Amino acid sequence: MASVASFHEHPSDRRLLEQQQRVDEILHEQPSTHQRPSSLFDQLPPEILHYILSHLSARDLTSVFATCRILAAHGTNDLLWAELVNSHLPFRINDPGPFSSFRRLYFAHQPCWFIPQYKIWFADVEHTGRLILARYDNRRGVIEGYRIIAERGARQFHVWESNPDVIIQSFNPTVRLWLDDPVLMLKDPNPSSPTASCQPLWVERRMPMASESQHVFNSLSLCSPESPQGRALSDDQLWPPPTVISDHRVCRDTGTPNVQPPRDSSQLSELTFRVRRWASFRLALSPNPNEAQLTYATLDPSLYTPTKDKPYQGIWIGDYSAHGCEFLLFCQRDLPLPSASRNPSPGSQDEDENEYTNTKDSHMRRIGLAAVKLTGDPNVPRGELSFIADDIGPNGLIRVSDEEPYRGSPIVRCLGHVAGLGFRDHTFISSQLILISPDYVAHYWEEMGHISYFRRVDIDSLLQT
Repeated sequence: MASVASFHEHPSDRRLLEQQQRVDEILHEQPSTHQRPSSLFDQLPPEILHYILSHLSARDLTSVFATCRILAAHGTNDLLWAELVNSHLPFRINDPGPFSSFRRLYFAHQPCWFIPQYKIWFADVEHTGRLILARYDNRRGVIEGYRIIAERGARQFHVWESNPDVIIQSFNPTVRLWLDDPVLMLKDPNPSSPTASCQPLWVERRMPMASESQHVFNSLSLCSPESPQGRALSDDQLWPPPTVISDHRVCRDTGTPNVQPPRDSSQLSELTFRVRRWASFRLALSPNPNEAQLTYATLDPSLYTPTKDKPYQGIWIGDYSAHGCEFLLFCQRDLPLPSASRNPSPGSQDEDENEYTNTKDSHMRRIGLAAVKLTGDPNVPRGELSFIADDIGPNGLIRVSDEEPYRGSPIVRCLGHVAGLGFRDHTFISSQLILISPDYVAHYWEEMGHISYFRRVDIDSLLQT
């Protein structure tokens, strides 16, 4: 049976591997001549015992397997470890690839299985941001991540019968992964070895890539979440940005005092990680002042998974004219209706973003649609709202289009976000959202006389490329 190597970890995490080694020892011990009393748990049918064990985590499984020979024998059942691996993957795998067993595979990438599990990650690159897709390649046994890029494609011009002066340009982008330059590449140096090579949580993990032939090196660091009781940090010091709902955030500046990497699994953030990239022409792989360190965060699937009530939720791509294609999170949220005493008009200062979170005490709801930039530009950068439609239902409806090319499409009130270079003098201006379909939306910028388009990104198809 394949075994696992010992972690040079904090004691609470090292215990997981020590228990695995104890399982191996139990199985190789000579049976005792003394007959110990059998428990009712031992006498359960194997299929019942397997069903019970299938509900346990890896840490709990190793604790159970280390108790006795009978239960240790169940640790050799690779089906249990196959379920643990597949619980982190969007598509099931039926074999351990280059590894001798699923058990060996699981420990080869522990504790980084959360990276392909959440798959969508966006970075804090100033202004532009970056969107990557992480996945597990079973053929090579690696966790990898690539940038999602888009090409706008050929343009066609159309006339809007409602307003012939408005410019309409078609938008049929080609979205793909940039496979030439991976962002992540986590691999076991020797998959055929019976032991896994593991590193402490707080140590950077070197990621050998083809770019090293050009003296460019990459490493991965795990993060600890920022404590709510900790020091006050400004919004631009935290990632993900406040426009994205998240259970916790991390400090972007690792040079800030008291920012510590995780010492054990209880301190590990499974919603963020960091990638450091640097060039070095010396033999030593030490960092230099020109290094780049990016913080990546993921999205809760409930924010981008469409439902019957919220069909527009998802990852979208938009046409931003001279800035090219940009990726956005379309998030539909339940909002409170304004009180009759306030009765603010659309676009007034009273209808601010705070209404998106203060919904618990309201008995009336309206469905809003907000577009958060996962990637951005020097005018309206990543992490900022691109537009807000407070109500895409009947109360927000302007009209239903009866002219081409939007015949039958609802048109609702909207506010578009504009700014000067460097996000100066940013403000929201009146606009209209044309809901062509749950996969295709147009945005009419009234003051500019321009219509831009958004299309849904098929994440699952990218995972299979």
